[in-house]
Amino acid sequence: MAHDAEITGYLFKHARDIILVVCARTGIIIDANPAAEEAYQYTRDGLLARTIYDLRFELGPAITELAPRAMSTGLLIETVHKRSDGTSFPVEVSARGETLAAGPALFCIIRDISERKRFETEREELLLATQRALAVRDEFLVIASHELRAPVTNISLQLQQLSRLIERGTVRAALRVVGEAVYGEAGRLASLIDALLDAQAVKGQLVLERTDVELSALVGDVVDRLRSRAEQAGSELVVDVPAIHGRWDRMRIDQVVSNLLTNAIKYGRGRPVRVIGSVDGPYARIEISDEGIGISQEDVDRIFGKFERAVPSQYGGLGLGLFIARQIVEAHDGVIQVHSVPGIGSTFRVLLPRA
Repeated sequence: MAHDAEITGYLFKHARDIILVVCARTGIIIDANPAAEEAYQYTRDGLLARTIYDLRFELGPAITELAPRAMSTGLLIETVHKRSDGTSFPVEVSARGETLAAGPALFCIIRDISERKRFETEREELLLATQRALAVRDEFLVIASHELRAPVTNISLQLQQLSRLIERGTVRAALRVVGEAVYGEAGRLASLIDALLDAQAVKGQLVLERTDVELSALVGDVVDRLRSRAEQAGSELVVDVPAIHGRWDRMRIDQVVSNLLTNAIKYGRGRPVRVIGSVDGPYARIEISDEGIGISQEDVDRIFGKFERAVPSQYGGLGLGLFIARQIVEAHDGVIQVHSVPGIGSTFRVLLPRA
């Protein structure tokens, strides 16, 4: 018996888990091990002057409600306890009842499960992030398959038409019209593929090839390329960009202006689109404005994300243009901003350091 008592005393003293002996009638703490002193930041005498209710962070069932179950089958619950300074920590309480000379008591082994809860939270967050990523992937695959299939189908149909026209000996002018249509669809397909490749490339740091660039000439080249598209949409292009010099990657900045101008034409509802350039201190400023459908404030906060779109599906697109534009601008240590009002239009502003 003395040997058993010695072992029990050793375990009580050296156990890493909290051990409390609690009166099953009043909740008064009868005994506490050193691990309890460390966890709750009370001395042993301080703990013995308290009840189990003093250690609870939130209200819970009375000890008299829990005691019958603990006395018969044992009790295992999760709850939250608090330290002497008022801070809290989650715990798992395993309690069993025993009748002592002084009356019924609960022997409670209490484990701090803060780390376990943290891991569970991280696992849940990772699961949610994975589910969101899979949802984005699935949505992108649907969008990409639709967007890529359309030009491929058009090219196939136009080539069939071209073949029939050749067999009939159609005049060269008619053949040229179909050939140009095929060329246009091939260009559209190439642009979509380039966007996908660019989205993959910007996962790492973009490598810039900086040269001396004159901004008005660069914008002029983009406008010339997109003028026919603007005419088809019924949008007048109003351009006012003075000669502004800077050291930028010309191809990449061309891509930024092209993406923003393409969007302005697409969503501009056939109204004028303005491209305005100016010097803003150490920055070159480009503003591209439309009078189109606009963007809601809640969508403004997310449109620069990968595969994000803030427009109905009938407008098409992969949701990559603004994502790529932001990556390029930020790689130049610049800033891209947007101000938009639904039904009124949008203005995208790009600030690029000139030096």
